[in-house]
Formats: sequence, C-alpha cells, structure tokens
Amino acid sequence: MNLLSSGSRGRARIALSSVCVLAIVLGGGALSASASPVSAGQGAGKALPSQSFRDIQQVAVSSAVTAARATGEPVPVEGMITPTEQTLAMPDGTMQYEASSLPVRVEQDGDWVPVDTTLTPVGEWLEPIASAAPVRFSPGGTDQLAQVQAESGEWITETWPYGILPTPTVEGDTATYAEVLPGVDLKMVATKTGQASIYVVKTEKAAQSAKLDGLHVVVEDAELRTDSTGTVTADAGGESRIVAGQPLWWDSSEGGTYREPGGEAPPLPVSHEVETDRVLMDVGDSVAKHEKRDGEITYPIFVDPDWSSGITASWYTDAAYPNQSYLSAGASDVLRVGIYQQYRSDMFFQFPIGALAGKVVTSARLNTTQLAVASSGAGAIQVHTYGIKPAGFTWAQEQAWNAAGTGGWSAPLQAPWYGPGLGSAPMAVGWNVTTGVQAKVGASAIQFAFTYTSSSLPSRRHYSRAATLIVSYNTLPNTPTAPMFTSPSRACGTAAAPAVVGQTNVAVAVNQTDPDGGSVGTNFYLAKAGNLGALVQTLGSGLAAGGTKTVTFTGLVDGETYAWRGRGQDTTHHGTGYSEWCYFTVDTTKPAVPVVEAPTGASYVVGTGIPLSVTGASDVAGYVYWVTPTQLVSPAPPVPADGTVSVAAALPNCATTVTNSVRWACKTGSGATTVTVAPTDSLSTVWVSAYDKAGNQSAPTGHPLYPGGNTGTPAAAANLDAGHAWQLTTMSSPLPEAIPDSNPWIGANAIDLMIPATASTTTTDLPDFPVASPVLSTNVATAGYEITSLAAPVDASQSFSFSLWVKPAHVAPMPQIIAIQRGPGIGTMQLQITSTGKYAFCLGEEYVNMSNTARDNNCVTGGTVVPSTWQMVTGIWDAANQQLRLHIGNSITPVAVNGHVNGSGDRTASGRLMFAPGPDSLRFIGLITNPVMVPGVVDHAQLARLAAFELPFTD
Repeated sequence: MNLLSSGSRGRARIALSSVCVLAIVLGGGALSASASPVSAGQGAGKALPSQSFRDIQQVAVSSAVTAARATGEPVPVEGMITPTEQTLAMPDGTMQYEASSLPVRVEQDGDWVPVDTTLTPVGEWLEPIASAAPVRFSPGGTDQLAQVQAESGEWITETWPYGILPTPTVEGDTATYAEVLPGVDLKMVATKTGQASIYVVKTEKAAQSAKLDGLHVVVEDAELRTDSTGTVTADAGGESRIVAGQPLWWDSSEGGTYREPGGEAPPLPVSHEVETDRVLMDVGDSVAKHEKRDGEITYPIFVDPDWSSGITASWYTDAAYPNQSYLSAGASDVLRVGIYQQYRSDMFFQFPIGALAGKVVTSARLNTTQLAVASSGAGAIQVHTYGIKPAGFTWAQEQAWNAAGTGGWSAPLQAPWYGPGLGSAPMAVGWNVTTGVQAKVGASAIQFAFTYTSSSLPSRRHYSRAATLIVSYNTLPNTPTAPMFTSPSRACGTAAAPAVVGQTNVAVAVNQTDPDGGSVGTNFYLAKAGNLGALVQTLGSGLAAGGTKTVTFTGLVDGETYAWRGRGQDTTHHGTGYSEWCYFTVDTTKPAVPVVEAPTGASYVVGTGIPLSVTGASDVAGYVYWVTPTQLVSPAPPVPADGTVSVAAALPNCATTVTNSVRWACKTGSGATTVTVAPTDSLSTVWVSAYDKAGNQSAPTGHPLYPGGNTGTPAAAANLDAGHAWQLTTMSSPLPEAIPDSNPWIGANAIDLMIPATASTTTTDLPDFPVASPVLSTNVATAGYEITSLAAPVDASQSFSFSLWVKPAHVAPMPQIIAIQRGPGIGTMQLQITSTGKYAFCLGEEYVNMSNTARDNNCVTGGTVVPSTWQMVTGIWDAANQQLRLHIGNSITPVAVNGHVNGSGDRTASGRLMFAPGPDSLRFIGLITNPVMVPGVVDHAQLARLAAFELPFTD
C-alpha cells in the first residue's frame, strides 16, 4: 500500500497539496491526506495563494521572458514552480505550462532539486533523500511503523499492532521488515507521492493464517469512511483529509514482484471492511475466491491497498473486475489499456489546469511512456477528454455513466494510434490534446481517457503512470488604459463633449500591458464621430515592453470631429478588448479679439480694483490678462511668455493659475466674464487675450485704466497718508534713540523707529550727494538689539509699498535680510539681498526666499546689488492685481514682477518692522536711510518724490 504526503516542508509541502493527497498508513496499508478529497468538478488548488498568479505575473513573468530571450532557453517563472507544476517563459515570447502526474522536483534550501526516494538514516528514522512528501519509516525496535507530516507540521503515526518491528534491510527506496508475521515480510517503499506498504505473503500456510483474516495497522487520530467509488477517506482534523483506494493483491506468476504483477492480469481485489480507525483485510478469503475462480496461485503473493494521489491522478478500469478501483500512486508504475481475453481496460489521467483560466491555448501535448505491448492486434487506442468524474472510479461506474450519457466523452482528440507490435521496447508517446485543453480552459482540472477503438480488435498496452501535460499558451494583452492625447496634451472627450485640439497631426497614447510580460503593442483605430464603423486610419505602435504606447494621426481636417480607441496586440493575438472611444474635434482657427468694457462712470485709482467685463467668441475657454504702467498703444504688445497658450500643450488651469506677469480667467457661460484689475500708474493699460479649447490664442486687445482713455485725465494716485516714513536726510547727527514718524498727517498713529543703545547714532554718509546726513548703520548690530519700529506700519495682507535707500557693504554667500515685518501669524514681509547679488522682495512664511515657488510664499527677485553704492529699492504688493513688483530707482517700470496670492492663515504680519535682524549669518551689513512703508500702491510721481528724498504724502 502507499502513503501519500502533502509534500516537503515550506513551499514544497503547500505546493503538493494541489496535486496529491497526504498519506498515512491505514489498515495495513496507507492513507493519503489533502486539503480536500477530489470529487466531480473539483480541480487543483494552486500552491501559491489565490491572488499570487495575478500579483506576481507582471514582474515575475516579465523577468523570465527577458531572460528567455537573452539566453535562447526556456526560463522557469519564479514563484510559479511546485513539485508537479511549473510555468516557463519561452524564447519566442510564448508561455508554457507543465503539469506532471507525479512529483518531479522538491524544494530544498531554496533550490529545486530532482526527487530522490533513496532511504537514508535521519536521526531515529529512515527518510527519503529528496521527497515532495515528508514520510519516515521505523528503524525497528518499536511498534511505530511510519509517520507522515501533515500540513500543520505534526507527524501522524501508523502503529504496527502485532508487536515490535524488527530492524529492516534497506535497499534503495525500500525498507524490508522480515517475518513481521509468520511467513510474512513487510516492505515499506518511499515513492514520489509518499509511501507504499506491501505485505509479502510467502506461503499458502501464511495466507491462511488467522492473523491475515483481519490484517491491518492502526491509524491514530483519524476517522475512516468510504465514498461512492470505494475510496476510503479519513478525517484527520481541520481541513486535512486522507484518501485511499481499494486494496489489491497479486501473485508471483509470470515474473510478478512486490512492485508489479507479472503477465497481463491486473491486480486482484482484497476482501476488506472499513472501521473507524482501520481497514481490515481478509487475505485468506481473497486467495480462496481466486483459487475457486482461476486455479493455482504462485507464492509469494503481494498485498497492497492502493491509495489515490488525489487531484493529479492516474488510474485504469477493467471489465474483469468491474467494481475494483485501480487508483494508485504506490510502488506500481503500470496503467493498462486495451483488450486481451477477458480483460478490457480504459486508462485515465487527471491534471490541474486552473492556471490556464483566461489563457489562449495554442498547443497542448500529453507526453506518456508506453512500457510494453502485452498483446498486439489490429486494435488502436485514442484519447478523449472525460468527465470530470471522481478520480479512481471503477469499470462499473464508467459503464453506468456511459449508458446514461453522462460520462462526458469528447470526440477523439487525434487520429487513432496503433503503435508498434508485441515485444516492442519502451517508447515515449506524445498525444496532441490541444482541442481538448482548449475546450476545458476555465475549468480547474481536466481528465483524459484512453480507450480502444473497437471491442472486436484486441490490443493490450501498458503505460507508465508518469505523464506530463505540456501546454503552450498566450495570455491576451490587457485592455488599454489611460487613453489620452500627448500632443496636444488633452484628456479624452466624450461624444457629448469632445476634446478640442488645435493641430491636424495629433499624438495619442494608452498604457498597454500584457499579463505574460512579453512584447506587446497597441493598434489604434480612428474614425469620424458620425460613422464609427468606417475607420479613417489604423496605426500600430509596434511591439516592445509594456507601458505607454503612442501613435500620431496625421492629415486631420479642421472642423471635423473624430473618435479613436486602442486594442492590445502581441506576437500572436489581439487583446481582450478595446479602450473606450476618445472623441475630439480639430479646430485650428484663432478666436476673435475679445471685447473689454468698464462700468459706466468707473473710478480709476492706482491700486484700487475695477471690475471689467470681457466678452469673447462662443468657443473661447478663457482669457489671459495683464497690466502695463503705460498708456494704450497700437499695435498691442505681444502676449508675455508666461501668458502664451500653445496648441501643443495642456491648457492652463484658468481657475487657479497665477503666473509671474499675467493672470487667467475662465470664460463664464455664454455671457461676459468679469475680471478685476487695478491701475498700476496714472496712465496704465490692461491687455486681454482670449484662447479657445484647442489652445488657439487671439491677439491681445488693450483697455485704458484711466477715464475715457483720455491721457489728460489720468488715474488718481493712491492716498498714502496713513503710511509711515522716517526721513533721516532732513535730520542732524547724532540721531535720537527714537526717530519720529515723518508723516505730517499721521497724528496719534505715528510710529517711532527705535535705535538700540548698541547701534550707532552718529554715522553719516552722502545718500543725497553732496549733502551729508545721518544714516542707520547695521555694521555693529547685535542680535536682539536691532533697529525696530514700535508697531506694525502696514497690514501685509493688503496692498502696500515699502521703499528705502540702502548701501550694502558686500554681497554675502548667504542671503542677507535688510528688513522684516512679522507677527504672531504665519505671514511675513521681507526685503533681502540674495547670495547671487540680487534684491528680493518677499511675502510668505518665516523662511521665505527666492527659491520658493508657491504663490503664497514667494519673492520677486531682480536688480543688481552694487556694494558701497546707494540704491533706492522699492517693493510693492499689489493685492488687486495679485502681483509683487520690484523697482530700483525712480522708474515705474519694475525690474521684476511675480504673481502672488494670500495664503491661508494670518498673513497680516502685524508685528514690528525690524532692520538687519539676526542671526548674524543672515544679517544685512551696510547703511540704510529714509525707510518708507505705506498702505497702497505708489505711482510714478510718488516714486519720483521718494527718489528725490521727499515724502510721498499729500502736500
């Protein structure tokens, strides 16, 4: 009998559970245990977790495909190998699945090695060198006969109930225990699927012994029962099951050995009864029945209850013994098929094919070995698919199903095979089973039936139980995902709302993958939206590794609406499906110049916003607009670079985009769109350009930001009288510790500027050459003693202007902070000198500098710092125009501009204004005079007054 195990420890044990059952010794024979017994419609569970094949496929298969192409040899896919199954990447890019009816490999120390059932001492047991089924045999001197390891890791024991076992003789895979009963030897054989236990009954007297009327071993911790085929199943607890076929016996006639019967007769049934913990075999009764029917018996005889390997199985049926199951994975290696005298046999193989679900099978071959031709004649055999029925069924069951039309026979899978004649040598025989496997894709298992072609044409053949199903398959490429336009950059549109492109040559792309990880491409199909059935262009991306696939449709017609979609393609097959249709309209026409209008009677004040209505053509998507500190001119200036829309690029986000010198507005419905701008000087102009959904952009149009466009009536200057100034050039040395506010209109809101005791009050210089005047010196400032205002001069969240004269001592390798205003919130205002010798006017958080790009935490950077030279530097935060501007000297044209928005939180910077703050590494070193900080935006006249060392307030 045979003992079937769930496999070696770790991955090998788990893997084997998908193709064989775990065996323990039962009733003088063996049990085989598995996660569950095989039943009709039940197939193989994979060794890997259920999602592993999907999860690892892209990476593992791709790696194997790459290696196969590089080496020109098949490469096993990592993680898709078990003792009986493996998936190979082939050099031609296809995949190959192989399932063996017996284990052929086992994992040891992280490597797969061939199965080797040679017994060797391991501790207190005899164990096979490399077995996919963890079993071990007794070394004698105990009543423990054998053990098998369950998936839980526990060893299940079968006990010899007739006393202490002798020390066995070991030869190869067999341990022989001599005279375990009078005239009876017991051979324990390590097999590829577990173990076989075979009783060698050497004499007729021994066969008639009373002890052989109920020959058995005791199975511990298992409850036995039988199923419809006579298979014995034992519940070993939890999900573990143990399965055994009906016991068999044969004699020594015609060269029979403990491994195989001689001659053509199949093994004979053993009379037996199943109890809860044992199978009782009546050897004497079995022998007597045979003698009465067929005559003499040649001793020794061999008794072996055959045990099913479960999910991957091989068996045969025989008309001479219609109720006997010949499911076996023991020492026997013979399957019988064909006709000889009273013997008529069909043979069957079962393999797991769950791994082929969703695959396209291109070829399938069942490789078998014909061991002998026991009787030759005109009869041929052919192969079919069958069932699925419970593995190990009998001739009687097979005939009953055939009579009822429920056997599930397919048409022959290939032409009948006659083969060589009687006495021919063993030979490999391959069977083309492609159509059979193709028909069963999606099932968890497949059964193949081999039968004779005619009941009147004898031919009896023996085949090995070791067979291999080799399936070449292709997995259809996945449906493309993420369809998009790459030039121009657009998202896909729908039939109701097509995307719009401004080019007649359009590049499109999808993400294309293949489950097999090999080379894959995408075919792109273009049609007019009004007739999707008539393709205009069909383009292929070519085959390469999975990823982005792109093509360019050319020669498209302006004004036409099209749709495109993609479908995967590998070396042999189209993909599983198409991507969705992606609709688009070609529009290469620029929109008309928009119309800009101001409210009737609008008031124009520098820095104060004015709502303007902008009206454009129906296909306009949005507007870009900007303000120049100059009067309306013709022709219009070009659109600034950061306001240029390209038909080849993605459209700007008109709802949120802020750039350096322009602003954006989305078109509002079909009516006018309101934009708010403010004059930046007495004669300034707003320029507006429209762009459509295709990225076509109109020429800009200008609108004067002064009444009636009359240069004689300029915009009013902002009233700066709530601001603060400290006009040192009108003072004498030494300076007082508290420098008074120079604004004559400020009254009780005046703010003094405090000079700490550690700072100089006597430093003078020539900012207003050639007149010498006192100045603020930061050359000896100490942290904590900076020159500081007693309160915040402005609310930094609103528009303001900050101006002062500076004379830097040098450009330091680190940024230098000339002045900072900060408060308890997160907002700060800073004027800095960068390490590159530029000025930077910043709004944002505490550590804002020129490298920051967030629009609520950034700087406007420009001008050139000239050490040891007086320069007037003015920073303007124009909240109405969402712009930071930097001026050097008295020019109203800024040296740099940058877009800015108020961020969340407190941005008022409501603390004191501080000059040359610490730490020392960031402290500005140099001279300062005439700092001015006012709410509002200064115009050119006010800027000129500051440059002339005058105050910007009302006269």
